[in-house]
Amino acid sequence: MSTPDAASLTGDTTFTSKDDQFNDFDYKPIPMMAAVGVALAVFSLSAFLALIGIFVALGGIIVSWIALRTIRKGAGEFGGMGLAKTGFYGSIACFTLGISSHAYAYATEVPDGYLRVHFSHEISQEQFDEDANGRRMIPPVVAKKFVDQKVFLKGYMWNTNMGQNMEKFILLKDNGKCCFGGDPAPYDNMQVVMQDGQTVDYRQGLVSVAGTLRAYPDAPSGQPVYVLEATQFGRAKTSFGAE
Repeated sequence: MSTPDAASLTGDTTFTSKDDQFNDFDYKPIPMMAAVGVALAVFSLSAFLALIGIFVALGGIIVSWIALRTIRKGAGEFGGMGLAKTGFYGSIACFTLGISSHAYAYATEVPDGYLRVHFSHEISQEQFDEDANGRRMIPPVVAKKFVDQKVFLKGYMWNTNMGQNMEKFILLKDNGKCCFGGDPAPYDNMQVVMQDGQTVDYRQGLVSVAGTLRAYPDAPSGQPVYVLEATQFGRAKTSFGAE
């Protein structure tokens, strides 16, 4: 007499093969774009600190969208839908909030009563004029709009003096490209003189200063033509208005 098996005792005649059991746990490949999209979303957090992060976030949006499209068109062939969505929505959040953060910083970085000035385009690019006797003259547009006015501008501290508690320093229009290892042209730099006993420490990177701009066209060679009597100094909140 044969011994009844479990199926006959329960009345269940359905038989599941081992192959079918393994098929329930079949691995579904995840498109590489999904993983790349998540990585870009993580790097997109830099959008709150630098403009390059906004472009990284935009790349994350595009890559993650391609991953989502691939997974949906695969009709179940691919996995990683959650991963792709994380990259997509994470990048969108960083892109949107990053732009908003930079826009707010730009709108609020100029102190009340000061005029925003682009050092490279509105001062340096004008260079200097000369009269009939070869005497240096401040360009009329600069003299009329900016000289003896309260201005706000950005630039880079010249690394010839990297000290602390400085009462004055030289501000360059860019991060040294104007000098090419030598002295900058007189219209590519200005001396910043801190007012009211303020001092500053040398800082790498883009800085912002606010104060009253003076011009001394008869300054001897090697002496600054433009001098900013500064009342405010700090790290630039945005790179807009620099180069």
